[in-house]
Amino acid sequence: MRIIGGKFKGHSFHHKINNKIRPTTDFVREAIFNIIQNRIELHGVKVLDLFAGTGILGIEALSRGAGFCHFVDKSQNSTKLISQFLYELNVDKSRYKITKSDVFSFLKTNTAQTTFDIIFSDPPYSSKLNQRLMKTEEIFKISREGTLLIAESSNREILEANENFTLIQKKEYGTTNIFIFMLSLNMR
Repeated sequence: MRIIGGKFKGHSFHHKINNKIRPTTDFVREAIFNIIQNRIELHGVKVLDLFAGTGILGIEALSRGAGFCHFVDKSQNSTKLISQFLYELNVDKSRYKITKSDVFSFLKTNTAQTTFDIIFSDPPYSSKLNQRLMKTEEIFKISREGTLLIAESSNREILEANENFTLIQKKEYGTTNIFIFMLSLNMR
């Protein structure tokens, strides 16, 4: 697994990754960041990486200029791995936070005043957790008008836009679907 863009471009991680974790491939990550960078300037944005796994999406965002990334995953192995990767890259601790928690518990108990510009959601495929995330009221506490939600799923799962999420792009890459939604708080 390697960083494909930005400050840490070309850095490879050689840690053993649990086979229950499915890192986003280089090809799909490149496509995601091309789409994002055509929409917003990454410099200084705040990113939330939900169901973070290896944290590669959030780390890639930090490499490309994001100001801050909050990683959330319920797995001790994942949070430990993310911490190791960030240490290896010598990322300043003020630029990230790692929380070991179920995503929905995190959203319910998160009292921080941070709102995020980009939210990555990459739960286990076929779990329907992306659909649940898009229906939870707590997502609005950590979002602002125009926040991008980048949801990764299997190509068998279809995510529908709703009154708060406008689908701005959908791409299919083999067995992976990428949905990019823009949040609208005006509709609430």
